Amino acid sequence: MCHAAKVHPYLYRMTRAAFQSHFQLTLQSAGVPPEEVRALWARWTEWVGESRLAYALENPLEALPHVENHLEVLRRLAAHEPWAHIVGFVDFAGLQVSIDHRALIPRPETEELLGMLLAQHPEDAALHALDWCTGSGCLALGMKHARSLWHVAGWDVSEEALSLARRNGQTTGLDIAWRNASLSDPPSRSSDLWDILVSNPPYIHPDEECTLDASVRDYEPSLALFSPAEDVLFFYRRLQVWASYQLRSGGSLWVECHADHAQSTAKLFAYPSNWKDVQIHRDFCGKERFISAQKL
Repeated sequence: MCHAAKVHPYLYRMTRAAFQSHFQLTLQSAGVPPEEVRALWARWTEWVGESRLAYALENPLEALPHVENHLEVLRRLAAHEPWAHIVGFVDFAGLQVSIDHRALIPRPETEELLGMLLAQHPEDAALHALDWCTGSGCLALGMKHARSLWHVAGWDVSEEALSLARRNGQTTGLDIAWRNASLSDPPSRSSDLWDILVSNPPYIHPDEECTLDASVRDYEPSLALFSPAEDVLFFYRRLQVWASYQLRSGGSLWVECHADHAQSTAKLFAYPSNWKDVQIHRDFCGKERFISAQKL
């Protein structure tokens, strides 16, 4: 005797009203905060070519097309997979940057850092700019996109991240010099000299892992998130060493940092005699998030 396979009750037909209710209840049951549920609903409606208003104005009893695909997206969201991984890209500084598990998802704060940097450097100068810990390549690509005359490089210790960055360079048509390199290695005097050094290095202490959202903790690379347990400022100390070799006199350093450690990070550049104009900048939330300094 043959037994029919069990079929999801919504496999063949699900109304728009039923899907919206199912979307919200599923994510709430998964522990997603209500404000995030609303944001994800807005993203989903845009992604399918509508908007929250357009969706609401449609006949609520109309069958939702391709419901199986939409339920799969909902399953991934309920597992706390980042929206950027589901759609495969983020919008960053006027570019569509591909993103997946190989690199940190670019945040609005990092776009702020880029904006601050660009505001301090003219469009008509052919400068040399290096993005340390480039990850997806977003900062390097953003600089080249906004300043076509610049020679821009992106360095990272992760070959996986660099493979993603190279792909982004190809899809955007921007010429970036990618290189595998580690801040832990000693710099040499033969290193190229740069006008600008920018970096968003790992700055979260491993003890903070349990406080991170599951969408970060379970899906983004630990290599890009966490500092060594013995020194939360390790990568900033290494940046200070490398920048002392790599930046030209008058060159500028720009870094993103942990809001709780901005003062300590700034002090790394305040005391050596080869730095001046060390400043802490706040992000759009008012947190101390960025450090800039100029090499003497």
